[in-house]
Amino acid sequence: MPFVNITGPILSDTAYVNNELVAKDLTVSLPEIAAATADIQAMGTMSLPIWQMLEDMELAITKIGVDKGLSKMIKPESLALELRWAQTDIDANAVTKNVGCKAFIKAIPKVIPSIELTVGEATENEVTMTVTRYQLFVDGKELWLIDRLAGIVRIDGVDYSSGVNNLL
Repeated sequence: MPFVNITGPILSDTAYVNNELVAKDLTVSLPEIAAATADIQAMGTMSLPIWQMLEDMELAITKIGVDKGLSKMIKPESLALELRWAQTDIDANAVTKNVGCKAFIKAIPKVIPSIELTVGEATENEVTMTVTRYQLFVDGKELWLIDRLAGIVRIDGVDYSSGVNNLL
């Protein structure tokens, strides 16, 4: 049986907005990519995923503190975000190496977060955004590119939207 590398913990992360560093060591929930479904009749009803039509994609970033970085993340306009993180990777020989990951995202902030103030504690502010483009690289290899406005759904090098786009 072939060995699959074991991915370890996230070591650190950073966020950039329009190529400017805005935060370090944050909590990020990258978008879920969910295909829309259509019900068809096949021995009853069956829901079939349609990868050329996607459900809403949302990004959530929790940042510590109220500062200029937070204000850059909540501008009510389309933002180019780059999220970088390092994680450990262990191979079959128990050799551990650090692997770089990057997510390139175009998104529009949905809210200016509420800010809760407690004496002696840091503030945690969650920014949620609607995502129009999401590209993920791990160790230099593209895993997927989802671009809703350009009509691209590319996963592991295969463009699942090209069949429809070629007909249009």
